[in-house]
Amino acid sequence: MLKVKPFRQKTGLCGPATIKMVLSYYGVEKTEAELAELMRADPAVGVDASRMIEASESLGFKGYFQDNSTFEDLERLVKTDQIPVIVDWFSEDDGHYSVVVDLDTENIYLLDPEIGHVRAMRRSKFFRIWFDFPGEYIKSSADLTIRRLIVILNQYGH
Repeated sequence: MLKVKPFRQKTGLCGPATIKMVLSYYGVEKTEAELAELMRADPAVGVDASRMIEASESLGFKGYFQDNSTFEDLERLVKTDQIPVIVDWFSEDDGHYSVVVDLDTENIYLLDPEIGHVRAMRRSKFFRIWFDFPGEYIKSSADLTIRRLIVILNQYGH
């Protein structure tokens, strides 16, 4: 399991909270408030992946997001490359970001800023809820974000 320091978010700020945890893994400490301001996060609607990446890049990191990802992608990044990966998934009744810190044959382990610690979830369940959409409801299939992961890399590509 990757040694990522847990953090409990303020309501609606899972994006800044997950970036805070990933940057801390790389040795850079920023407050949730600093990151929320940098990425123009709105607690009522959250923040999208592109602004999370832009904020990280403004601090000297590199980043990208990928849709239609697989568990193999997560295993390569988290287990082989030792990179904590942010995933965008549907929690309760809203989109939510968490940091993947481990996987095994049965479970995915999410460092969830909503609860401030690791949440183990069956892979089969996570695969069903690894999606998001903007707004209050899905207006069309074009609204769906399917299996998005966000990767933030330090200046050494790690």
